[in-house]
Amino acid sequence: MPRGSRRPEESANSRYHLVPPGLRSRVRRAERLAGQPIVLRQVRTLDPAFKGRITRKPGYLLLEYQTAQSGYFWDIPIIEELLRRIEAGETDALLRED
Repeated sequence: MPRGSRRPEESANSRYHLVPPGLRSRVRRAERLAGQPIVLRQVRTLDPAFKGRITRKPGYLLLEYQTAQSGYFWDIPIIEELLRRIEAGETDALLRED
């Protein structure tokens, strides 16, 4: 690969652009185990107890997580927990602070 070039999955237009660099290989592993792509989406909600969820959609898993402030990775533990659940075989899950 030429120096300074990016792999396609790391471009800003890919579904991996919201994934912190340290978690990209973990997302790929979870996708392999689940047998379908995982789409990550940041959400903001007025529900203070909501942390994140996994929802099975036709052809992919949607991993949504509460984000306190865009650009900061305070939500990494939430993403890691949701990925752990996908790796364990869950395809629908809800994480709450309760």
